[in-house]
Formats: sequence, structure tokens, C-alpha cells
Amino acid sequence: MDYLHFSLLDEKDFDEIIINAGGKRYTNNPKIQEKNCDYILDDVVIELKIIEEEPIEKEEKQKKFIELFPAEAQTVILDPTEEQKNRYYKILETPIKSALKKASKQLQVSANKIDAKLRIAMIMNNGLYMVSQDEFLKIALQRTKNDTSGIDILIVCSMHYYSDKFEMYTLFEFKDYEINKVKYQNKKQIIDKLRNEWNKRCEQYLTDQMTKQDLNRKKEPIKDLYFESDGIRYIKPIIQWGKSSEFWINGRPREDTTKEYDVPQILIVPMFNERSYEYVKDNIVDNKIMQKSLNDYIKWIKNNPLNSKNKIQLVIYIELNNQNFQNLNKPFQINDIQQCANLKHKSICRKIEDNMQEYSIDVDDKSYILVDIQEIGQDMANDITSISHITNNTRQEWLIDGQRIKYEYAIQLAISFCIILKADNVYYIRNEDFKWK
Repeated sequence: MDYLHFSLLDEKDFDEIIINAGGKRYTNNPKIQEKNCDYILDDVVIELKIIEEEPIEKEEKQKKFIELFPAEAQTVILDPTEEQKNRYYKILETPIKSALKKASKQLQVSANKIDAKLRIAMIMNNGLYMVSQDEFLKIALQRTKNDTSGIDILIVCSMHYYSDKFEMYTLFEFKDYEINKVKYQNKKQIIDKLRNEWNKRCEQYLTDQMTKQDLNRKKEPIKDLYFESDGIRYIKPIIQWGKSSEFWINGRPREDTTKEYDVPQILIVPMFNERSYEYVKDNIVDNKIMQKSLNDYIKWIKNNPLNSKNKIQLVIYIELNNQNFQNLNKPFQINDIQQCANLKHKSICRKIEDNMQEYSIDVDDKSYILVDIQEIGQDMANDITSISHITNNTRQEWLIDGQRIKYEYAIQLAISFCIILKADNVYYIRNEDFKWK
């Protein structure tokens, strides 16, 4: 199932809104169009600015994000603290600030020419989704008040489209703010006309998306926004919307773009005691693989590293005794021995997993593995895992620290470390604060 793409709300839609409200284009002369406003409605001038720029896509902005959010893991969430917010919004505000400053100048020029009684700037968010609707509105309002003098009324419009491939959720917004207290008796009527026509156009727009086949569908639903630098992923997870899905009963589905080399490789190696070693050596078809002695076998096994490009590689030695071979027909193959080791490993893993619990401060095991997974956004490849071995509730040895590993693999690794280090139990912390739900 694919996402449904929408067409873009663009200037032609606003042309229709203004015309239906009783207005018109200020001019169609390209020579003076750039310096003047877009529309006239009665004795009011209106300038439209559509914001489609996403700052995270620009290299100079990425450098600022990297500076603002020091990397402590392989995924960095662009979620500012109170101390960071001022700098964060300054990075994001540039397209809004530039658009409003230009609108102010255009409105002043046009208003002077026709002696307009009111100057309205309309700013439409059609692509800056690193901020919520409220954040965009706040930035636009601040920049209008602080950086412009030619805007009397600010109208903030937006369209946010979300989808989980089954449900779709579309939010339209039209809010007006008085910047300069201008005495103009038709002020409310003008704004109401614009709002009513905006609402009508939005309704028609949604109908068109569902019924028309010939639309230029470029607008995707809002998704995670991210870039990568030096192996670190900097991400703005999708802002949560609506309520929990009634269709996806286990939560909205997440993508999994985990690369093959990011999948942890766990190798199960048969190991023996003296008695089981002799038994296998006497009954295996080709006993050369068993070497001359158990010590030689152990040295040979440990001196042959994994031939793998995977970033995380673990070797688990599973000690077998004669009882593990009781169902094998003699002579047996090395693959039969490997299968015995795999079955014993599976049984050990199942027991550890059955006893695995969510971590709490009441844990008092002398030796345990703690796995902390932070699930982030719509893609499991964003998720961060840290695994440590804790002894006597005081000493913590980091085994994996802040690596991109999804939940399923993180649990496998934690169980594997539990076996290797002979720990008592595995405890987990599962942070879903920024997970797509």
C-alpha cells in the first residue's frame, strides 16, 4: 500500500480565493509585478507569500544544526531544550523572515500608489514542516512585529497532510492578527470574505484530491525529516497527529530501511568438554575439523574471526555434552553438530527472553544486562540502542553505546551478551516518546 500524494495548493488557488471574494490581481505587468503586491480587494492591498523551503535540506542550515545539537549517539533528535530554542528558531525563521520583509515593502509601494486603506500580508506554510502549526504562527507573528512596518494585518494559512497509508488527516488553518491598529470600518468584512473563500477552496481542494485523476500530485504526506553527516543521522521526527489508529491495532506501521551491514551478526559455535569432544571426534565423518586435541580446536576456533562486513559481530560458544547428541545417527556430519548447538542456543535464548522484564529501580540482580532502546520516528533504522553489563548494581560496563539498532536486534544482542557474560537476566527500557504511533 502506497501513500496517496496530493497536488500543491499554489498561487492559482489563491487567485481563485481573491476573485471569488470580489478582488483582483494588482497588475499583470511583469515589469512592475515584482515590486508591487499581488491583489486588491476593495481599497485593501494584499500580498501573498507561500513558504515551501525546508531548512533542513540546505547545507548551511545543516552545519548550524550540527553545532547546536552535539552528537552523543548515531541518531540525534532535533528537539530543542529551553536553552536551545532561541537559536533553533533563528535557524528555521529565515524563509519566513525574508518573505515577510519583502511583503512589507511591496505592500507599502502599492498602498501609496492607490491610497489603500489597509495592508494585508498572507503567508502560507506549504512545506516548512520542521515546525508545528503553532510554532510557524509564533515565528511569523514575531517577525512581522519586529522586522516590518508595512503590514497592518497578518493572515497565517497552512495545510498539513498526514497519512499512515490507511487513514489520512488534513489540517487547514486560517488565522488573522492585527499588527497595526488601523481605523478602517470594513476590516472585519474583508477578513471574513477571505476566510469564507479560503474554507470553500479547501473543501473543494480535498474533493479534487479524492475524485480527480489528472492532478499533478507532488505533495507527499509529512514524514520524518533528516540528514546525515559523518555517520550521524540528525532527525526531526514527524509531529504526532490525531488519535491512535483504530485500523493499525498494534500502532501505525513503521518503515525499516536498515542496511544489510547494520544487521548484527551472531555466530553460534559448537564447544565441547573433554568427553563430548572425544565422542564427536570418534563419530564424525571428517574429523579433521576437530583438530588434534580440544585445546587445538579451541585455539583454531578463536583464531578464525568472522568474515563479515557487518558492523556488529558476536560469537557465542555453546558447550555441548553427549546428551545433546543422543538423537544423532552415527556417523554424523559437522552440520549435525552445528544444528545441536543451534537448538541448545535457541532453548537458552527462549529461557532468557521468558524471564526478561522491564527495568525498574527495584532490580537487585548481582549481574544483569540492561538494554535501552529509543524508538524514533517512522523508520526503525532511526532507533538508538545502548547495552550495558551491570554488576552489584554499581559497576556498569558499556557494551554498545548509542548505536542505530532497532528493537528486535537490540533484544537479540542483549540476550547474546547475557549468554556470553553469564549474566542472570536481561532488563529493558523502551522509550517511545518520539516514535511514530
